[in-house]
Amino acid sequence: MGTRVPYHDEEHHLEGYLAAPVSAHTRPGVLVVPSWLNVNESICRRADRLADLGYAAFVVDLFGAGVRPKPPQLPQDVVAPFLKDRLQFRQRLFAGLRAFQRRPECNRDRIAAVGYCLGGCGVLELARAGALLQGVVSLHGILSAPIPAQPKGVGAKILVLHGDADPLGPFDQLSAFCDEMRAAKANWEIDIYGGARHSFTGEGIFNRETPEAGRHSQSESRSWRTTLGFLAEVLG
Repeated sequence: MGTRVPYHDEEHHLEGYLAAPVSAHTRPGVLVVPSWLNVNESICRRADRLADLGYAAFVVDLFGAGVRPKPPQLPQDVVAPFLKDRLQFRQRLFAGLRAFQRRPECNRDRIAAVGYCLGGCGVLELARAGALLQGVVSLHGILSAPIPAQPKGVGAKILVLHGDADPLGPFDQLSAFCDEMRAAKANWEIDIYGGARHSFTGEGIFNRETPEAGRHSQSESRSWRTTLGFLAEVLG
């Protein structure tokens, strides 16, 4: 259904995935930021589902055209460079956002962002950096903030969907995130799903679950409905 879209972050060759209704023009846009598995089939199918609902959706390429991390690579090793260097991470994300904004299918003034795992961290970094987004949804994202949001520096509405059994997002990190959002005077909300581990949507899992991460059917279903309701609110 979708189209592969080449673009660049300086010398880095990237390839995103665009899904949009047939003959779409200036549709409300959803920037989709993937997990450590990058632009894989699962995240592209999510973009297709958003296109079926009338949105233009663009999956950002985090690691390079054709790069698909997988075991024996470890997720923590793959994501570490971006988590350690948030300015580099933001640069890569803004490259994807600009590529999306240039597409005729997308209304550049009506874009929200949805991210999973590393991508959940990514959409929050875009919001902290003052990206011109209507809203962002972080699903089982990493909430730490080496470069915290500045007071009144966040224009996007923020929705965080979090599993209470996620060891990569412990409650001290969640508490610090709340403090950060209060200090920034942001428009924010957190929903917590009981019994849900990291990757409760299934995004970020390669073939098998781990003690830290696993799909949680109830949370996956509820978080998808909540995400769609949020997108209707901020892009409607």
